[in-house]
Amino acid sequence: MTNRDGGQLPGWMADVCADQQCGLDTFAAGLLTDIDAVVFGMSTDWPSGPAEGRVNDLKALKRGMFNRCNLPLLRKRLLVVAASRWPQTATTPQRS
Repeated sequence: MTNRDGGQLPGWMADVCADQQCGLDTFAAGLLTDIDAVVFGMSTDWPSGPAEGRVNDLKALKRGMFNRCNLPLLRKRLLVVAASRWPQTATTPQRS
């Protein structure tokens, strides 16, 4: 998996499914349902870690606010938290 070669995955899955004792056969069979997405995810250089971290933060906030507020307030809090964690890459225009 470290060499980003998703083309080897179908061969690995066939080997795992043929070996009845390794215990990974159900995992490999589950990958077959969306094999194209799995191969693409293994082959791309783009990481999904930052996006997953933001999703986890927003879900934690949502769980913490459960039954404590109505939907408009929850939406506002989620947007404020998401905006505060955006990378500050834009520069402000300099005035002369």
